[in-house]
Amino acid sequence: MSAVALRVPANSFELVEVQTPPPPILRAVESHEPREPHDSPGPCDSPRAADTNLARTPLRPSLSETTISKIAIFAFEAVEGTRSVSQLGRWISYNVSQELSQYRALTIERRSLYRDSRRHVPSVRRVRTSQPTRRVIEATVLVDVSGRCRAIALRFEQTRNRWQATSITIL
Repeated sequence: MSAVALRVPANSFELVEVQTPPPPILRAVESHEPREPHDSPGPCDSPRAADTNLARTPLRPSLSETTISKIAIFAFEAVEGTRSVSQLGRWISYNVSQELSQYRALTIERRSLYRDSRRHVPSVRRVRTSQPTRRVIEATVLVDVSGRCRAIALRFEQTRNRWQATSITIL
C-alpha cells in the first residue's frame, strides 16, 4: 500500500511517493499464566481455550464486612465534618453524595450554633448484612460514638461489576 505526500523544498512543490509498511499479522495465543479471579473470558479468547475448560465464568465482586464497616465509618466522619464526602468517591452514588453533603452542612451549622467543637471518634461495634437479591446487599453497622450507640444503614447495589452504596442513613 502506498501513500502520496508533499515535500516542500525552497519555493517549489513536488510529489513524492512514500512506502508504508504492511500492517502486522496478529494471531491469538493461549496464555500460560493463570487467570485472576476477576478476569472473564472476552471475545478475543480462542475457542480452543473454552474447549479445554480454561475459560471461567465471571465472579461477582466480593464485599466484606470490613469494607462495609470502613465505608460506614467514612460516611459518619464525612457527616461530622472530619472527612470530605468526595473521599468516598467510587463507593457511593451521586445521590448519596448529595444527601451526605446536605446532612454535613446541617451538622456543621448545628455545631457552630451550639459552639460544640468536640471531635467524635467512632468505633464499630457490630456489622449485620443480608442479601435480598443477587445484586443487592443491605447492611447495618452499629457504631460507638462518645458513649452513645449510633446505627448506620447501608444499601449496596452491584453496578458495572462493582458494589456501590445507593443509600446511606445515619441514625
